[in-house]
Amino acid sequence: FRTAEGEKLAYRTYIQTVRQKNNVTLTTLQIMANGLQVSFAGLLAGGKKVPEWAHRLDDNAIRKRLAHIIDFERQRRNLHRYEMAELIGVAEATFTKLERASGNVSVDTIAAIAKALKLDPATFLFSEKIPPAADLPVSDQPGR
Repeated sequence: FRTAEGEKLAYRTYIQTVRQKNNVTLTTLQIMANGLQVSFAGLLAGGKKVPEWAHRLDDNAIRKRLAHIIDFERQRRNLHRYEMAELIGVAEATFTKLERASGNVSVDTIAAIAKALKLDPATFLFSEKIPPAADLPVSDQPGR
């Protein structure tokens, strides 16, 4: 498994990931997608079909998309932030990081959020049913 110059993936992380014994983060997944020369969305979706625009997203864009979806769903459900944190099963501090698109989010956390919101964990980040965030570049917005 080769990574690009400047990217580092510890051998231990690789082995634990292959053996499904660690909680893979978006940063690790991005490094793996780059090393395998596949799109981040394709790797995250696990073979399920995703829209073409999703293949241009990287781990930072995924964090922003997740933050946007969480905020969209919170407002749609008319919930306070602490209520949304409770619904998706994270501490308020973690929720704050999620809504700010900061921190290194794990794939397990993303799956838990999808489950709590009754969304498909493999594809909800790429759903065109969720309006695009205003801060994504036009070329990265759904339908563009």
